[in-house]
Amino acid sequence: MTENLPEQSPRDYRTYIINIFSIFVVLLLAFYLYNSRDALVSLRNIKWQQILWIIVLDTTSFLIGGLLNQSLINRFDPTVSFLDCILLQYANNFLNKLLPTIGGGAVFRAVYLKRKYQFPYSQFVSTVGGLYVISFLSVAVIGIACLFIIYARYQRFNLVILLGFLSVLLPCLFIILFSPRIAPSNRKILKGLKSVVDGWNIIKHDPKFILIYASLSIVLLLLSALQTLISYQALGIQTTFIPMLFLATLGIIQAFLNFTPDGIGVKEGIYIFSASLVQIPDDILVLGSLVLRAVSFCTTLIIGGISYWILMRELKSSGFETIDIKPD
Repeated sequence: MTENLPEQSPRDYRTYIINIFSIFVVLLLAFYLYNSRDALVSLRNIKWQQILWIIVLDTTSFLIGGLLNQSLINRFDPTVSFLDCILLQYANNFLNKLLPTIGGGAVFRAVYLKRKYQFPYSQFVSTVGGLYVISFLSVAVIGIACLFIIYARYQRFNLVILLGFLSVLLPCLFIILFSPRIAPSNRKILKGLKSVVDGWNIIKHDPKFILIYASLSIVLLLLSALQTLISYQALGIQTTFIPMLFLATLGIIQAFLNFTPDGIGVKEGIYIFSASLVQIPDDILVLGSLVLRAVSFCTTLIIGGISYWILMRELKSSGFETIDIKPD
């Protein structure tokens, strides 16, 4: 007598593929660093004060991110506390760094808000989608500006990266100018696009909020650029702020190529591709990115882990045992 085995869902296969690809990328990074091990000597230049500054800037970014999330969520439910928004921000990042499932942190955040505050999934997705339009537009404009400043100063240009920024900028402008309506669909891409458009249609009636969020999005980008600047100065690289701001804006392209948890390997690959623009050796670019990852991972592991534990304890006290963080 044979036993029927449970069928594998598409998302299970997706997780297996992500696991295999992530392991491959990590091994590839390790091999790359081994062949560029002379660059590892630069790690001796790092001072504890520089690490501390990176932690302070990283923490400030989390606080601003939590404030932004609360300000938008409170438009629909004023009972969501600032503390919960901060804890969710850290837990979201914690899960995204540790889990092989892409987007697991966002799913946890959505489920937590649903179970504790009865905040509808659809509203959560739409609120986040509306923020993407403003944030992506702001970052794409700054990225293109940096690209042309670099060209004016150093006569270096990259058409592929420009097209990448334009592929983000133009759809955002179209959504803002025309506020299109998208019919419901079961297709993942169309569902995501619909949530973004619906989110914009919700917040577009509040110009004050849009201005505030655009300003804070730029502040977050500047904080990221400062962290990047400090990390490369810590490795002994003398550079200026504009190239580091440009590197920070490349995260918007990474967002659409995020095939691994926390974009491991993807970000480094994009950095290598843009090495000639910022005039930093590609092995140092990879090393600087990994230094930032290491510092962020340590703080996220501690604060994010505690935040996740507190939130899960809160849910259990309300009668919920577990949260399925696999995306649909």
